[in-house]
Amino acid sequence: MSEMSEAQYFYNKLKEGLNRGIRIVNVRSKEAYDTVLIKNRIRSLKKRRTDSVLEMGNMIYRTFKYKGKINQDIIETKCADIESIEREIERCEDELKIIHLDADKALGSVKALVKPGVVATCECGAEIYEGAAYCANCSKKVL
Repeated sequence: MSEMSEAQYFYNKLKEGLNRGIRIVNVRSKEAYDTVLIKNRIRSLKKRRTDSVLEMGNMIYRTFKYKGKINQDIIETKCADIESIEREIERCEDELKIIHLDADKALGSVKALVKPGVVATCECGAEIYEGAAYCANCSKKVL
């Protein structure tokens, strides 16, 4: 191999590594961004649920205090609202799981590219990986 082709080989390997790294960063940054958005939505929903429960308790207390009875319709309506919020929280949590699974799936294909198979062993004892022109340990040319 000429000196120029050796330089080209190392340049191509560096370029491949950088491209894989960029793909990994892209997948992880999208996963992080989407996760933050959903966690913020979950936090907001949980606050709404807490506020609704407190409001329901206050309504029940005021109704009982001033009228001496509890209005079943108010309780049912508020409970339905709270259950709706809880279902939305569950949907968001499911969406989070899907985001993480999709990211792992995308990274699985990138990681498969990152891990070439071992095809031989160099005289120095190091493993020679598929596509390698030189030993990573001693820089001896692979035959």
